[in-house]
Amino acid sequence: MQAERKWFSWLVLALVASALPVMAQDSAALETTVSEPTTQDLDYRTHRKWKLSLPAETFTPVGVGFPFEQSLGQRFAAKIEGTALVIDSDGDGTFDVKVEGTEGRVTLKGKTPAGRTFSYAVRLVEKGGWHFAAGGAATTKINGVRIQIIDQNNNGSYADYGVDALVVGRSKAASFLSKAVSVGGTLYEIDVAKNGSKITYTPYTGQTGTLKLDVDTKAKVLGAVLKSVDGQYSFEMSRAKAGLSVPAGDYVAHSGELGIGANRMKFVRGRSKPMTVTADKPLVVGWGGPVKAEFDYQRQGDKVGLSPNAVWYYGTQGEQYLAFKPLGKSPKFTFTNRKTGREIATAYFPGTC
Repeated sequence: MQAERKWFSWLVLALVASALPVMAQDSAALETTVSEPTTQDLDYRTHRKWKLSLPAETFTPVGVGFPFEQSLGQRFAAKIEGTALVIDSDGDGTFDVKVEGTEGRVTLKGKTPAGRTFSYAVRLVEKGGWHFAAGGAATTKINGVRIQIIDQNNNGSYADYGVDALVVGRSKAASFLSKAVSVGGTLYEIDVAKNGSKITYTPYTGQTGTLKLDVDTKAKVLGAVLKSVDGQYSFEMSRAKAGLSVPAGDYVAHSGELGIGANRMKFVRGRSKPMTVTADKPLVVGWGGPVKAEFDYQRQGDKVGLSPNAVWYYGTQGEQYLAFKPLGKSPKFTFTNRKTGREIATAYFPGTC
């Protein structure tokens, strides 16, 4: 009986041992499946009312048409009739849309050399000639979060990293198109088809660090765009209260926007220096106040004159603020004797500056 039990025990051990490599293989296969690239179709969405804020919005002269041959394989002709702009909106050689006044919206429809139909919405403005900018986006969802890719340089391509624009989630503020995107706390590496038809993403495997903004302002941060020095990565930080996982490297504060009520104020890089995000370490970057002003002035006899248009405002990191409106109050400008340091005059701008 004992011999039978020993034989049975050895049989069980042998079966378990033979199963272990299979289990290990299955686990490895599962891990490979999870980290394998995922490819999804991109759908085109026209924005009837443009509410997105782009980091480097560009309006391109229309001239004699929309030259998308290199990106989408088709050109849409345009010409001026009187003061109106007429467009061949489907590329069939017939001018079928007329835009009058000073602005308009048109959706171009065509077909790539591979036979895929596409749409491309344009926003049109007449300012010393007709100009256009993208009026739609290539969209999809990653883990339930909407991603929008905008052709910011208006060449018909959706794969110009560091040049085109990217919106994540419900935000209205875009970053530059980045080779890595943070979705729900997970960092993904992405690859976008040039014609805007597909996107491929996979978990980012490079070194990462955590970047957090500490903005000293009573205004609401509507946008805060960071861009890596090499142009490969960009992130919009206005909603990242707890910080954001980003690829390690050097970044600059590119641009952003603050708001109080209906008032808006933009900021640009100015004199701010690159910040280095190191692997597995948090970096807290302070922006905002105290704000310092530099200004030009003119002597007029015994008086000194200065203009609101000749004042430059810089934040704590050297970022420059445009159309600065400090809660509706004018900054106080103090004039001192350079030799003695004695205050000789003060000045304010009248009303709201």
